[in-house]
Amino acid sequence: MRHVTQWLRSTHSLVPNKTKRSRSVCEAFGLWGLHIIPTQTWTTVRSVRWTPPRAGQWKLNVDGASQGNPGSSGGGGILRDSTGCILFAFSNFYNIQTNTVAEAMAIRDGLFLCEEQNITNIVLESDSKVLVDMLRADSCPHWRLKNIWADIMRCRGRITTITHQFREGNQTADALAAHGVRSRRRTVFSFWQDMPLEARGAHRLERLGIPSLRIHRTPLPASPRQWRIAWRRSGVVTIGR
Repeated sequence: MRHVTQWLRSTHSLVPNKTKRSRSVCEAFGLWGLHIIPTQTWTTVRSVRWTPPRAGQWKLNVDGASQGNPGSSGGGGILRDSTGCILFAFSNFYNIQTNTVAEAMAIRDGLFLCEEQNITNIVLESDSKVLVDMLRADSCPHWRLKNIWADIMRCRGRITTITHQFREGNQTADALAAHGVRSRRRTVFSFWQDMPLEARGAHRLERLGIPSLRIHRTPLPASPRQWRIAWRRSGVVTIGR
């Protein structure tokens, strides 16, 4: 997208008549005889918050991070009870991986820590819709995850519920994953005071039930009338912002 944008700007600068040079890429294309339909978006705002598990359950929030996808990656997670108290948290570095692989490795490492402490009745929560759907179906179509998936399935019996959470409601695990990428080491935290500063702040907000705002923009399709006008003008139609 950066290369395309740079090309559009350079094309815009080549317009011969400086007095007619337009201010936007859409107008620049118009000078070349190409009509662009500006895309309209529908913006929705919703409140997202972390919710504690039921009494007698433990909630394991996990997240993975990759700088470059693939790139330097890490994972993090935190296990809390129904009052929001921490049993453990972790932050690991995974070398060069994709986002999906880093997320799967974070799930595996979190379950391994639960296995070490003989913890069951776990509510697993992740912001990766792909992995949540895979876990619910007990199926892994990605060959790169086969070995990691086998480790996760070995601990599958400890999980009672698998839920998907938006990133805005998973900020503590997100901060721990980012810390793993920066620190380039594996760390387990037994107390919230030992966690990195960003994770401590996110944990406090989540435990207090303070919500975060999730802003989502959905592009609206062009109307048939817009398509007809664009086709009559140039015969070439491009959708732009």
